[in-house]
Amino acid sequence: MKSERVLVYGTGARDHCLADEYIESKHVGKVYFVPGNPGIEYTAKGRRKHIERVPIRDFSDVAKFCKENKVSLVDVGSENPLDEGLIDVLNEAGIATVGPRKEYVRLENDRAFTDDLLREIGVPKPEYKVFENPEEAKRYVRNIGYQVVVKTNGLAAGKGAIVCNGVDDAEAAIDTIMVKKKFGKSGDQVVIEERKYGTEISFFAYLDGEHVLPLSMFAQDYKPACDPDDKETIELLGGNLNTGGTGCYCPHKLVKPWLTNRIIKEIINPTVNAIYNRLYWKYKGVLYFGLNLDPYGRLDVFEINVRHGDPEAEVILRKLQTDLFEIGMATCEGRLDTIRPVWNKNYYVDVIAMVGRSKDESGGWYPGYPGRYGEGYKITGLEHLENRTLDPGVAIFFSGVDSHPERGLVTKGGRVLHVVASDLELKRAVEKAYRNIEKFAFLDHNNNNANCMRFRRTIGREI
Repeated sequence: MKSERVLVYGTGARDHCLADEYIESKHVGKVYFVPGNPGIEYTAKGRRKHIERVPIRDFSDVAKFCKENKVSLVDVGSENPLDEGLIDVLNEAGIATVGPRKEYVRLENDRAFTDDLLREIGVPKPEYKVFENPEEAKRYVRNIGYQVVVKTNGLAAGKGAIVCNGVDDAEAAIDTIMVKKKFGKSGDQVVIEERKYGTEISFFAYLDGEHVLPLSMFAQDYKPACDPDDKETIELLGGNLNTGGTGCYCPHKLVKPWLTNRIIKEIINPTVNAIYNRLYWKYKGVLYFGLNLDPYGRLDVFEINVRHGDPEAEVILRKLQTDLFEIGMATCEGRLDTIRPVWNKNYYVDVIAMVGRSKDESGGWYPGYPGRYGEGYKITGLEHLENRTLDPGVAIFFSGVDSHPERGLVTKGGRVLHVVASDLELKRAVEKAYRNIEKFAFLDHNNNNANCMRFRRTIGREI
């Protein structure tokens, strides 16, 4: 009987996807999306109130709402409310949660702490050094002789790592983070890390305070804002191509038992053991491991996050056949050793629609995400959400959107919506995703309603 109620706290596409997966549970009859985004109201599940947006933000109000509405489980999808202590507030009110307590968010918001921990326990990671003085950081990159990645030491919405091609790039990145303070206080310190080449892997695990459940189905994420041969956009953005992700596919081409076993043995198990038995943390929630496999077979950890990745969650959770509510409750209750993940046979491809070049109010131009971008562009093509029976295996997850009294659903962010398509063959899933994203447009009201939507065109196509 679908009698349970779940609350997903967040505003983006990852959180929309979590809500969508929870309502598919055989146990769950209602999902509250808090504070949510208005995109959910343009979906069939939103209109039928299977998923209901509740625009409250105050943590004490969220706890009160959970009590009044008999919410069984709260899943906090985003790093900022975790860092602000939402889990602590809910747990003190006796509410079951998926997500780490504020203290444990240090694994993500203090890169130096996590890098030092990994080095101490022998988990492989690139060479790195931490700086508080920008001039010392610049002297370092001038002297080491190899390419680096310059990272904020705090939260930066997934965009605090700048990949550098040379010394000039590295010095500019240090200025951006430490002097210009693009990421605020997160840039008070930087971690300068050896740049690695190879294949990126996104790997997830659930922790329940005692056990670990690796999700042995990893994804390929795409970080650059545009395709490598898109010279026009590269020039427009001034080489600023670092994003929180522009697309994704799953299963990763390297999903093989030998590699999964290596990842669990060399990285997941030692890290989780350190969390439980070195830090003595009762961590309950998700860990994201950003990994690199180089051409010589070396595995390195380049980041750890305390929540699902975005856009990786939008493909991995869709492929997961095991009931998400059962995983969530086992996480709260320390029973993850009883869960055996099952995966369906489909491929999943996520292509993200971003705000591209558009006019500003004075007649100048915004270059588009991840640079400066405008907001309030009318989103058209929403009527096609009702036509999934004509193109099965397609889901739309909303991220940077808002409501406008005249234009309806409009953009409010750089990454606006995700088109996730599935099929038994990767090629057909890719074709389906692109066929559907072409149905949308963002109308630039400052430029004769020209379409200012941009998306990458090579997600999953190089395989």
